[in-house]
Amino acid sequence: MTDDERELIDRWILAFCEPPPLVDVELMRRLLAERPQPEEAAP
Repeated sequence: MTDDERELIDRWILAFCEPPPLVDVELMRRLLAERPQPEEAAP
């Protein structure tokens, strides 16, 4: 598993609160891009 795949899996779990059903880098990138980004907390 590459570092890129690990990062995508971490982002996926944070976004969807579950592990991805399969690791497809391109599909995961597209679905994460469509997901609204959480706003950063103000310091």
